[in-house]
Amino acid sequence: PNDLARRASISYFSRMRCLLCLALCCLCCGCESLLKSRYAMNDPVYAEKYAEGAERDDLVGKAKQAVDARFVDDLAGWYLSGGLQDRSSGPSDPFTGAEIGYEYYPASWFSHRMGAAAYWAGDEGYLGADSGFRLQLPARFTPFVGLGAIAGVSRTVRPANDDQQDNDDDHFIDEGDEEESSFDGAFVGVYPEVGTHLWLNGNVRLTASGKYWITSLGRDNDDWLIGGQVTFFTR
Repeated sequence: PNDLARRASISYFSRMRCLLCLALCCLCCGCESLLKSRYAMNDPVYAEKYAEGAERDDLVGKAKQAVDARFVDDLAGWYLSGGLQDRSSGPSDPFTGAEIGYEYYPASWFSHRMGAAAYWAGDEGYLGADSGFRLQLPARFTPFVGLGAIAGVSRTVRPANDDQQDNDDDHFIDEGDEEESSFDGAFVGVYPEVGTHLWLNGNVRLTASGKYWITSLGRDNDDWLIGGQVTFFTR
């Protein structure tokens, strides 16, 4: 058991390092914009508003330009997200997966998204359609809160010590610690969400978030999904 726990811990942190490296690469690609007070000049609304930038000694004006993200009103675009889903009540390995979808800003402080998600670990996992909304400040770097829902199908591994079946194809029946994978059918769930947004420029936004899943599969399956998202917007 200790060896399994050690391997699971190594696997978990290796995946976390991969996600961190991806986020750092995205940051590096936008580092030039991160150092500019007028960072979103590639958006026509922002560019028109700040066509004449603040004077060199107007520090308040420069700070306003660097923070202002009210231009995101009416932006829409495609996103790709990925993450790790903890399973404290299940097998040691967390789910890993990705989601692709579309996000829209009907107002600068409110966004709505819809996507398709797939998360898996070994013989367990799920596929689903995910939808949610987020409330945030119209700022370049801002925390947000949100609420979402998912509907899909899942597959689960369960103990199978006394099912009179050879589950591991070794020609022995009902050995100790045998497991079987089974189709759970449809499920639905809801989740609150917290996180932060960072706009690299007027079109690209990075997101880090945590969602706490509450599903129809039972309270033993409630857990956190921690991940990141990159979104490419157009007007």
